Amino acid sequence: MLLPGQFVSHTTAVELWELPLPRAFEDGPIHISSRRPAAQPRRTGVVGHHVDPRHAVVADRWGVPASTPAMAWVECGTLLGLDDLVVLGDSIVTESRCRTTIEDLDAALAQRGRCRGARLLRLALTLVRRGAGSPQETRARLRIVRSGLPEPHLQVEILDERGRFVARVDMAYPAERIIIEYEGDHHRTDPHQWALDVRRHRECARLGWTVLRWTRSDLADDADEPVVQLGTLLRGRG
Repeated sequence: MLLPGQFVSHTTAVELWELPLPRAFEDGPIHISSRRPAAQPRRTGVVGHHVDPRHAVVADRWGVPASTPAMAWVECGTLLGLDDLVVLGDSIVTESRCRTTIEDLDAALAQRGRCRGARLLRLALTLVRRGAGSPQETRARLRIVRSGLPEPHLQVEILDERGRFVARVDMAYPAERIIIEYEGDHHRTDPHQWALDVRRHRECARLGWTVLRWTRSDLADDADEPVVQLGTLLRGRG
């Protein structure tokens, strides 16, 4: 039970907002922050934090006081690596329930001032984008950018000759008419999703788009072929 002046924070707040975290943080300790001068919690399975009241930005989530998504992102600057911070940031600014913009993340970081992890957070902020549909889509985008290729557009609508909606795709290069779709297991195991994917990819191909379908194995450190193929296509159509 939380005492007056306390709220859940850090990765616990992230979980409460139903945002992505690395598996290593699943079933981890509960993070509780206390506004000074309230007592810092000291219980088994709890990590306590003391917070200047000016830096406590709290919202109600399922009846529990918790750090806002933007402030939870800042708090995780000492716990997560760069890519995981970008994944979390992408999700925060994309999910409507968070009601948070990239500017809000920037403001939250500025509000905390010179805090631990600030340099890493500032770097992550330059890579956060609105529109990622999953953590793996974010990792695919980072893989593309770090390979030296142009950054793709996110959540692009494909229209037919009459301007009718055909599909909304994960990533695309509209000028070059190249689509990149990240396909998780549900695309393979859900018959309805599989049939829908086949139909929309077929229609995109008819309209002159090349569809590249990436899976988890294509994001492995030693998987160069997908990025090489994308680069070849871009150069051929650029």
